[in-house]
Amino acid sequence: MPISSSSFAAACIAAAAMLGLPPIVHAAAPTGIVMVADSGVMVHEAWARASAGAATTGAAYVTLMGGDQSDTLVGVSAQVATTVEVHETINDNGVMKMRSVAGVPIPAHGMVTFVPGGYHIMLIGLKQPLVAGQSFPLTLRFAHAAPVTVDVTVQGMAHGAPMGNHDHMKM
Repeated sequence: MPISSSSFAAACIAAAAMLGLPPIVHAAAPTGIVMVADSGVMVHEAWARASAGAATTGAAYVTLMGGDQSDTLVGVSAQVATTVEVHETINDNGVMKMRSVAGVPIPAHGMVTFVPGGYHIMLIGLKQPLVAGQSFPLTLRFAHAAPVTVDVTVQGMAHGAPMGNHDHMKM
């Protein structure tokens, strides 16, 4: 069942208010929303940052909203890279490090947002640069729901938070 961008935005604002979170202003127009019918998981705002120079890695981000039942994101795949993994960024004594995670829990009626400096989808061994304005398919696999494929829009380097000092070598 499709949901409108304005309904999704209203649900996000209501969820943030119930959790006591401050409002977040997002200037970009929402991208398409895909509902996973089996569990009610919604995938929203799939985007990636454009490649810098001859970079061989990239990252993609999504927002996942749980339906009536909890679920877990257990895998991702995309043909733009030789390896695609879900990572989280952690602060290890003042040094930001990334590590691969086996799964990301999606609580019933909860929201998980993948952002620079948090959960993200690592694209390792890019087959070609990620160019702003282009898009690519990304398939997300869940513990309970059927896999879903979304179009990831490549944004310019200024989109999202700045990339910080992190260590890819110690995952």
